[in-house]
Amino acid sequence: MLEGLALWLALASLSPSKLGVHLIGRYTEGARHIVAAGPRLIKVLDPQANAEMREAMRDYKRRHPKGIVVMRVWERTPQVRYRAGDDPVASAEDFWRQVLEPALEALPPEDRRLVDFLEGPNEGENTPTWESVETARWFGRFSEALARRIAGAGLRPCVGSIAVGNPPGSLEEMEAKLEAFLPALRAAQRYGGAWSYHAYSLEYTTDEKVEIWYSLRYRLFYDFLRRRHPDLASLPLLLTEGGIDKGGNPKTDGWRARGDGEKFLAWLRWFDAELRKDKPVLGVALFQIGDPGGWWSFDLEPLAGDLAKLLLIEGKGAQRLDRSPPIGCSPKHASWQALRKAREAAGLLFLSASAWLR
Repeated sequence: MLEGLALWLALASLSPSKLGVHLIGRYTEGARHIVAAGPRLIKVLDPQANAEMREAMRDYKRRHPKGIVVMRVWERTPQVRYRAGDDPVASAEDFWRQVLEPALEALPPEDRRLVDFLEGPNEGENTPTWESVETARWFGRFSEALARRIAGAGLRPCVGSIAVGNPPGSLEEMEAKLEAFLPALRAAQRYGGAWSYHAYSLEYTTDEKVEIWYSLRYRLFYDFLRRRHPDLASLPLLLTEGGIDKGGNPKTDGWRARGDGEKFLAWLRWFDAELRKDKPVLGVALFQIGDPGGWWSFDLEPLAGDLAKLLLIEGKGAQRLDRSPPIGCSPKHASWQALRKAREAAGLLFLSASAWLR
C-alpha cells in the first residue's frame, strides 16, 4: 500500500506538507523512503565532494522534477573568516573564489543543473552578522555581492542562513538589523532567489507565544516587511535547518535526547500546520539524516518511515504546481530574463519561485 501511494505521489505532484530533510554524509535507506514520498525540498551538504549526496539529488529530481534542491558548501570554509573591518564586497568576491566557485566547478554539469538554490556562509561561521546594526549592514552588503555572483552562475541565491533566535535583541533592535540587511533581500528578490532562517524549537513546545521567538520567529520578520517594505513581503523563505535543538550539542540537544519519537512526530505535525499558514515559507529542511555518528540526537533515520507516511498521507490532497514567474518579478523584467537566459544557456531547468508558493 505504501509503495503504491509513493508511486502515485511521484507521478502526481509533491506533497503539500512543508516538511523536508537536510541530508549529510550518506544517502541512507531512511532518506530514500523520505525522498520517494515527495518532500517539497531537500538540502544537501557538499555534493561536489560526496557521491551519495549527488545520488540523492538525482533520485529526488528524477521523481520530483519540480521539487527544490538547496545546496550548502562546507568544504574549504573552516579556514575562511572575515571581520567587520574588511571590505564586504571584496570579502564576498573572496568567498566566491575560495569556496563556492570551486565547489560548483567540481560538480558534473548534469548534477549542477539539479541545484535550485545555493547558500552562502552558514549562520555566523565565516562573517560578521547580527552583533550590531553596523555588522548587519556589513552582512547585507556581503550577501548582496555574493547573490550577484551566484545568479551570474545560473543559480538562485539563498541569503541569510539566519541562526535560530536571530537577529537578537528587542523587536526594535531586531527590526533595525533587518533594515540594515535590506540590500541582501532586494538582491535575492532581483535574482529570483530567497532568504533563509534556521527554525528550531529550543523549549520543545507547541506554544505559539514561545515559538514566535524561535521556530516561528520568521513571522516577526514578515510583520516588519509588511509594515515597512511591502514590496518584499512575499519574498520566498527557505527554512534551511529546523527541528528540535537547545544549544547545538550533537548528543544531548536534539529530539532523540529529549523525548520519544511520538513526541517529536506530534511536534512536527503542529509545526507543519503552522508553516502551511505562511505562504512565503517554501518548506523546512529538518536537520538531519545521514550522519548518526556526528549528530546522534538529531538523527531522523529512526523516524524515516513515519515521516514518509506523513508526507504520503498529506499527498492525497496534492495539487499541481504552476510555472508562473516569481512574485514581484514579471517575465518582462530584465533580471528575470537575464536569469532565465543564463540558466537556459547552461542547460539548467528553470522553475519559478511562485511554483513553490502553495
